[in-house]
Amino acid sequence: MPNINALTKNVRDLLDNKKYSIEYYQREYRWGEEQIVELLTDLEDKFFEDYENGHQRNKVKSYPPYFLGSIILVEKNNQTFVIDGQQRLTSLTLLLIYIYKEFGEDEQRTNLLNLIRSDTFGEKNFNLNIDDRTECLEKLLDQGLYETREDDNESVKNLVERYEDIVNNFSDELKNVLPLFADWLINKVFFVEITAQNDQDAYNIFETMNDRGLSLSSSEMLKGYLLSQIELDDKRTIANNKWKKIVIKLKNEDKDHEEEFAKSLLRARYARDIRERKRGAVKKDFDLIGTEFHRWVRDNKDLLGLTNPEEFHNFINDKYEKYSEIYLNILKYSKKFDKKYETIFFNAHNYLTLQNTILLAPIKSEDNSEIIDKKIRMVARYLDIFLARRIVNYKTIDRNTLEVNLFNLIKNIREQEIKGLNNILINELDKQPEKITTITNFKLSTQFKRKVRYLLARFTYFIESETNEAGADFGKYIRIKYEKKPFEIEHIWSHKYDHYKNIFDNEDEFREKRESLGALVLVPRGENQSFGDKHYREKVQFYGRGNILTKSLTNLCYSNNPSFTSFIKDNNLPFKPYDDFNLESLNERTELYKKLSELIWSTSQIEKEMNN
Repeated sequence: MPNINALTKNVRDLLDNKKYSIEYYQREYRWGEEQIVELLTDLEDKFFEDYENGHQRNKVKSYPPYFLGSIILVEKNNQTFVIDGQQRLTSLTLLLIYIYKEFGEDEQRTNLLNLIRSDTFGEKNFNLNIDDRTECLEKLLDQGLYETREDDNESVKNLVERYEDIVNNFSDELKNVLPLFADWLINKVFFVEITAQNDQDAYNIFETMNDRGLSLSSSEMLKGYLLSQIELDDKRTIANNKWKKIVIKLKNEDKDHEEEFAKSLLRARYARDIRERKRGAVKKDFDLIGTEFHRWVRDNKDLLGLTNPEEFHNFINDKYEKYSEIYLNILKYSKKFDKKYETIFFNAHNYLTLQNTILLAPIKSEDNSEIIDKKIRMVARYLDIFLARRIVNYKTIDRNTLEVNLFNLIKNIREQEIKGLNNILINELDKQPEKITTITNFKLSTQFKRKVRYLLARFTYFIESETNEAGADFGKYIRIKYEKKPFEIEHIWSHKYDHYKNIFDNEDEFREKRESLGALVLVPRGENQSFGDKHYREKVQFYGRGNILTKSLTNLCYSNNPSFTSFIKDNNLPFKPYDDFNLESLNERTELYKKLSELIWSTSQIEKEMNN
């Protein structure tokens, strides 16, 4: 193919004052948390292979290069279009934005900016120059925050979520050596840039690299190994057909789930150890399964009970099929809210990507459907309580932070009977240092906005569910992407200090108390704006048409509402209406939220799941 150039370029050469476009027909930015966390982990591991305590920035010059793949470009109409590599370039841009914001005002920060956004003839454009993403990237660069709107496309929504993943998963170890890591990232991380002069050549290259001679996936190699150990042709054929049916079902959910299921199953049932979270630590079972699980199975076949041809046959026909069906059900309840399996949905909303693995751990291959159902709901309820406690104590719930802790949980609950499982889960929560009662100190901030919305949504939905309110739906309170009028956080006190200075010693106290969880509710977008800077006494009348948590501030909620008043009495909850809202009101409302939390996230909920 003529006019094709291939050059090795580091991140600086690739992005410094460059502009890349994508064709209108190109797919959206679709990376998920799994891919972002994997990228961060790979970069961190590779960097710390060479970094040693005491290294200065100039030492990074001697670090070996790290290859991050190839990108395919085409030059036409005086523009450079990305044919393959958009996902990595977009993710890299988000990472650079995060690092840029972490730096103070110094030369290194300025150099980073040129890799993110350049100035040409007085116009500032992002180096990944895609019009419908510009506003989002500008807000992330300037403020570290972008509020998605109903009309935002899939790419913009993913940009926001993936940036949040970077914020939550960027390790403290890297932050401590950020200047060196930034130097390494932009100077020692390389791509092969392949440039064609026309679309036909570019797509020929793309097809050649992705179709012809494509390496088999780990799942395909695992299949080949397992089938090769089955001696009888008819049994091998049966197992092969069974495998194909399993893969079709998994891929119907998402093409990645063929691989993800295998990792989840092997980690849940067989992984014995995990790499220590320190520089230079050796990869163990959990980590090896995450990279080349087909090789791990071959090296550990005795651990899996694969000691004769019959066991290889049974592994596919019994275990692999049964656990894949359970895995698919977990995926279903992660995506579509079902009251019986509500905690699976809650945990997925909180990006607990290891949930699928953890829920498989206590299940035995001989368990019947009733036992499986109980075990899944019990463990999901435990995870819900565990995460809620961390959230209200300002503890991160990202995968990097929790992975070792959750792996130890997997080992503890593996193949446990129902009663033993209940005892272990309760004991684990009893040992957890974070308690739900500290929710009284939880406050709204930019960083915790999503979590505040989540907590308020849980309160609201819990009341609706317990009072059998028609149309009770947790999802409508957190679906900010798809609802026509998504719910937003409403401050009971307006931002006008003058309205409330008679009840506060100073404005700083007012600003602090205003962000308290007890001074917040959820209202649909539009109503929030219409309230403007109205005093509580002016807007409380409108709260009466809101959801039940908001409405509970008004007298209307307590009139002719026997299911609600019975719910209050049965649970001894301090609900009451407020004609005005002062510091005493805030304290009472905060106590109410605490008591609701103690009900929602009580350890007794695990026992309820066991007995239902």
